[in-house]
Amino acid sequence: MSQKTYDRLIHSHRGLIAGTMRDVILPAILGKETDGILYWIGKDLAREYPVASLEDLIVLTEQLGMGKLELRQKNSIQHIWRLSGPIVEERLAVDKEETSFSLEAGFLAQELEFQLSAVTEAEVIEHKRSYVEILAQNDPQSDTESERTELAEFIEIEKPVSEQASEADSQKGRRFRHKKQAPKK
Repeated sequence: MSQKTYDRLIHSHRGLIAGTMRDVILPAILGKETDGILYWIGKDLAREYPVASLEDLIVLTEQLGMGKLELRQKNSIQHIWRLSGPIVEERLAVDKEETSFSLEAGFLAQELEFQLSAVTEAEVIEHKRSYVEILAQNDPQSDTESERTELAEFIEIEKPVSEQASEADSQKGRRFRHKKQAPKK
């Protein structure tokens, strides 16, 4: 790893470990097959976390550190999704055209396949400076047996855990100070 890569990843929203795994180690191991294999890894990941609704899918995608997912267009056979946010922007800033979002496309395809009960494939159709768009297409003629056995229920987190802990410590300190200031009987 070069100093430039280290500096970029240590200060990224993903952090050094996640960034190194995704952008350094996996491409080194997978070589030319990176995009194809990441797509199938994304599908496998979705099988681990099947969701019941598009709203849950949006929450889970962000919790997994993939970025902010937004449904842009929808009809009976196509969904166009936008994936954005600081994580996506950082990844695109490195090399917009070469940055792979196949993992995210595979993940999205499998989650939609669960919900639609139809074979679904997805691909990145547009790279912009701050987002990518992913087209997911299903074949309503092809019935698929859902592989999910149990739906995962997700909690929408409003604050990072570190902020919640800090806030709780702050409140404890206020209660403690209040108790110390109370007159003794």
